[in-house]
Amino acid sequence: MRVISQILLLFAGSFVFSQKQIHIELKAPSFENDSLFLVFPTVSKSVTSLFAMNLKGNNKNVRSFANSKGAVISVQSQNTISGTFQCPMPMMMMAPSKDGQNGFQNSKVFFIENGILKIEVSDKDLTLVLPPDAIINKDYKRLKEYLHQADEKLKPFEKNNPEDVKNKEKLLQTYIKNNPESYPAFWEIVDDFSKYGFHKDYLSALPLFSKKLKTSSCFKDFEKILYIENSTNVGGNFPEIDFGTEGNITKATFSDHKLTLIDYWSTTCKPCIEGLPELVKLYGKYKDKGVNFISVADEKTQPRMELANKIFRKNNVSWKNYFDPAKEFSKKLNAAGYPLYILVDGNGKIVSREVDRQETLESVIEKHLN
Repeated sequence: MRVISQILLLFAGSFVFSQKQIHIELKAPSFENDSLFLVFPTVSKSVTSLFAMNLKGNNKNVRSFANSKGAVISVQSQNTISGTFQCPMPMMMMAPSKDGQNGFQNSKVFFIENGILKIEVSDKDLTLVLPPDAIINKDYKRLKEYLHQADEKLKPFEKNNPEDVKNKEKLLQTYIKNNPESYPAFWEIVDDFSKYGFHKDYLSALPLFSKKLKTSSCFKDFEKILYIENSTNVGGNFPEIDFGTEGNITKATFSDHKLTLIDYWSTTCKPCIEGLPELVKLYGKYKDKGVNFISVADEKTQPRMELANKIFRKNNVSWKNYFDPAKEFSKKLNAAGYPLYILVDGNGKIVSREVDRQETLESVIEKHLN
């Protein structure tokens, strides 16, 4: 479930001087003697590492769940959540749906801030009441009102009109110029990257923030993610990947072929497996025209590797499949979803990069062959 697997990352860690103190005083009378979850917004796997909050061990009625990747609150009349965080960041309250049959429902996004933050969940719909003096939350409300019309044209985790994305980023850059210390504006870029994919406008926006904001670990870590994404996007060079005893991918891998299609997949990815027969057909059509195929499976355990090989044998796959136990591929290419198709020319330059867009592969191959 995306809500559980992608939206949050809460983990315990060592205290460092740059961390801020968090102290949430929560009231949720409609959920008394029930449970609420403290979670991060829905994001792609590529940015979950940015979200981190250390809960202190003396939080009464608050405990971690899902291998410390979330926090569950056993709601009492008064609830205190304390800990540390690297920088102000967005969060949500989550609870089972009211009918108990349709998964989970989420509150609107709010920001944790330094110091005491008093929050009330006023009803079973998870309506939040925040204090009027919560500066960062006021900034977030103002930002979302400013971006409302641009947001209305965009659909999360879908293919959007590039001009609509560009229009939003222009508005966002104007906001940052006027509000260079706005953490909500920074996290809006993170959110856009997660939901709409990489755009060079994100890199243009980062220098507009204040020196103070740029010193935060959140900013520095995201900047690294964008630089990796930029260098391995269309026009960039495919990096060398070492798969250990499995072998490697180097620039020489591509030199004997006009094009090479890299297929990044997993045995847990249903579209990856269902799409294999079509990939086999494409390979049969283009292998004698100078197009090579390589698959990289995001698997590290022996049972999963054996399953991957079984799936390939069943579909008569004859091209090379590598395993990536050390996560070399995902780290160097910031690969966050499956299936990921990367088309590389004979010089090792990336000419196409698409997630879950198999239906366009043939036209893309034809375009670059011609």
